[in-house]
Amino acid sequence: MTLASSNRVGERALDENHITLNANQRQRLLITCKHVDKLLEDIEETMNATASKSVFPSYAADITPQQRKTIEEYIARIRGQLLQILATQSLGPEEPHISASHAIHVGLTFVEIAIAELAPRYMRGYGPVSQEGAADLNGIVTELQSAVKELHRYVLQPSPGDQQQKVEEMANREIAGDTARGFGHKKQ
Repeated sequence: MTLASSNRVGERALDENHITLNANQRQRLLITCKHVDKLLEDIEETMNATASKSVFPSYAADITPQQRKTIEEYIARIRGQLLQILATQSLGPEEPHISASHAIHVGLTFVEIAIAELAPRYMRGYGPVSQEGAADLNGIVTELQSAVKELHRYVLQPSPGDQQQKVEEMANREIAGDTARGFGHKKQ
């Protein structure tokens, strides 16, 4: 993507004649900047994880508020440099293609699967399950699934502006599907 077509980086479009790298080099520059940004995102996630209420935390909360602020400032500065570097070659970041609500939906689906695998029929693979153990496992599964399904339903609810967009997307998919199936003839 060039800045001429998407001016996310700055207010001015750069002259295409300013590009000093060939297409492969520009692609590598873009990929490396994207990778560096992802590594910076991982650092942010690590800092956020220390403040998480996770039952099984991965990190000790040993970053002071001042250190966090300084790290965040450096990350912002490095990201600004990435954008400037990309702009020198008339490159810019792509728009996101994955909906956050869709990613949460997928994550919750995996949570539901993990919980379902606590059912007695799956736990028998780890040894015999007593009737009392089976009752406990069924209760655990039911309790956890209930909360996760509530959250899942909430995430799947369309926001006020999304309903019209989803209807249009479904209509477009139906038209595209009909066209592919019957070259424009509606399915009977």
